[in-house]
Amino acid sequence: MNIIQGAMLGLAITMSCFACSAQDTMIPMKQIARDAQLSARATLPANEAAIGRTSEAFSGAYASSGFVLPPPAAKSPRTVSTGFFLLNGLHLGMAVFDIEMTQHCIANGHCVEGNPLMPASHAGQLGVNFALVSYSTFISYRLKKRESKLWVLSPIVGISAHTIGVASGIRNR
Repeated sequence: MNIIQGAMLGLAITMSCFACSAQDTMIPMKQIARDAQLSARATLPANEAAIGRTSEAFSGAYASSGFVLPPPAAKSPRTVSTGFFLLNGLHLGMAVFDIEMTQHCIANGHCVEGNPLMPASHAGQLGVNFALVSYSTFISYRLKKRESKLWVLSPIVGISAHTIGVASGIRNR
């Protein structure tokens, strides 16, 4: 770095320190007070009849002060449930079983890999299948989180495909 670049860098750092001094910041007290009033209005009931109903329904400090408690949030079903683990775990298990059956059959010389895109090595097949099962599980999770009934489609398709592969390996044993 030459002298001119160093001087310009020092000047830029010095100017940024003067421009962003923490002592010159102004706290917007009027805006804070206005926001507090708006949030208080949002939680206060519109009329006195609502205050009477809240004091009948609830007892304690909230009802006596005139505030209305918001309704409890609706509970959504669990995304990761027993069924989710069962289907996606079965998909993973069938994928590994399919690889092992295929490798055993290829080693004995009775069959060849039916998928032309699948690598011939054991590690390559494991890597590709783990990536596909992981992606399938991710898609299944996202669909179930959105409460879609289609979340079961991804693991069922994978289980079906690997079941066909295992059946082919058993037949050509």
